Amino acid sequence: MTALNRRFRPKGRNWPLIWAYVIECGGSTKTTSVTSMAVIAAMRGYPGVVFDLDSNMSSSLVLGYDQTALKGKKTSLDLIYGASLDEVALPARYRVGDGYDDDAFAPIPNLRVVPSSPAMAGADTAIAEDPDRNDWFAEILRAYEGDDTVFYVDFPASYGRMPYSILRMMDEDDSVIPSIKADPKDVRLVKGLTDELERVRDKNRNRRSVPGRPTLNHMLLTGTPTKTYKEAAARRAAEAAEAMYGSVLLPYIRYSADAKKLYEDECPLPVLLPNSNPSVDYRKVMTHLGFTERAA
Repeated sequence: MTALNRRFRPKGRNWPLIWAYVIECGGSTKTTSVTSMAVIAAMRGYPGVVFDLDSNMSSSLVLGYDQTALKGKKTSLDLIYGASLDEVALPARYRVGDGYDDDAFAPIPNLRVVPSSPAMAGADTAIAEDPDRNDWFAEILRAYEGDDTVFYVDFPASYGRMPYSILRMMDEDDSVIPSIKADPKDVRLVKGLTDELERVRDKNRNRRSVPGRPTLNHMLLTGTPTKTYKEAAARRAAEAAEAMYGSVLLPYIRYSADAKKLYEDECPLPVLLPNSNPSVDYRKVMTHLGFTERAA
């Protein structure tokens, strides 16, 4: 294993880094951050997998798969019932035309997506019905044999059994990354996340079978002020985030009125609007995190 690879296999484990985009808030920009950062890393030569675990399927849509495209295919819920990662993960892509033929999409090299479905709304129930399903993510990690650098996990806006089954498999080298809008009420929600992480650590403190140390290593603040976007609430949110979480704040993601187009166009932001403020800023974030252009 090369020195570069060891960076993505902390403590000599066989599975990649885990980046968990989680906050108990709908519309918090998790999906924009997950897909943007994963695509930028992939375009720079770092393979990865986006796990879409939210029943609203936002990451799946942005990476090329709506419900029609997924007919007859396995989804993230199948992982909980025992399907393997390679059975479920699909090549990431984005829409360039109409319909569902191959020429309606362009591939995103180095990136796969585990697509979601509306049925993922029942994931907590599925785990509660069979305690062995608590280990579904652990089993995926322990069986992993690929060369991905990061597993990017897009969570639902909740702290339930399914999120817990992933968070307990994280240690300090992995990263819990809340992505929130520059809004004071969103900043206040981070306290609930840190409380949940402490609960997970407490519950797993003396267990040897799981790492049980999810850590808020990074935080994304999106929709921050620009020269033309000067909302007072956004400024207050940035000040509050700096005061409370300055040590983990990543470079700001500036506001763009066009950012929501990624859902309309079914295309990730760095591809759809590469020169927009958010795309420029997400590239800075990935460079800050050490994902510079990888040598061929």
